[in-house]
Amino acid sequence: MEQSMERRGRITMEASIVAPSEAQVFEEIFQFFKRQLASGELKPSDRLLSERELSQRLGVSRASLREAMRAMALLGVIEIRPGQGTFVRSPDLRILQDFFGVVLAMQPTVYDHVLEARIAIECHAVRLACLRAEAEDVRRLQAALQRVLDTVDDLETGAEADFKFHETILRASHNEVLVFIHEAIGTLLRRSHVERRAAVIGKADYIAKLSQAHRGIVEAIVARDPDRAEAEMRDHFLLAQEQAVRQVLGSAPMPTTGQ
Repeated sequence: MEQSMERRGRITMEASIVAPSEAQVFEEIFQFFKRQLASGELKPSDRLLSERELSQRLGVSRASLREAMRAMALLGVIEIRPGQGTFVRSPDLRILQDFFGVVLAMQPTVYDHVLEARIAIECHAVRLACLRAEAEDVRRLQAALQRVLDTVDDLETGAEADFKFHETILRASHNEVLVFIHEAIGTLLRRSHVERRAAVIGKADYIAKLSQAHRGIVEAIVARDPDRAEAEMRDHFLLAQEQAVRQVLGSAPMPTTGQ
């Protein structure tokens, strides 16, 4: 009997080692659909195989498959129609965008990395805007610039105007992926604009420099000069970073004598 119990215990232990976790099963199912969509084998409006056929093909239980399908339905990847089957949906970028933004917002340590990524995104976007901006884009950009200039002494309104100015540049790039990423990190970027605007409120010399930096970016886009536009954008970011550093150093306690 002891041998029988030992054997059963060994089988149970081996099964627990070999059996994949629910997370692993979901990842396997998700990667399968990802490959199918990327290769073009599955397209929006296509009907998927039945639950039984899919579970056999993937080698997973129908219960695990069902849970994975529910998760993908929540993400907007598929649509489950009772009595009809499961269909591939046309992508709803807003759902993925919100999910991406929430995930980043839940990781405080990633904030500085987002701001670094912003520089790369906007420097490339401003180059594209020089090449692709249409007359309406230029009109909106000039209106956004005027809004920035009119709100230099208002923290909240000015920060939002600054955010909209940069958003308008992204839209003038006519690159959907850059716009998608910028909007996904929009909440964190708005926080950055408020922080940086707070650092210059009441500092007339710095406000004048930032205002001129905004003008320089618009002038470069209107002139269709990508190199100048990128240089103006980088100088703008550098100016803001320098002021942020000075703000931190200025608020730091002065060392006492003998330290």
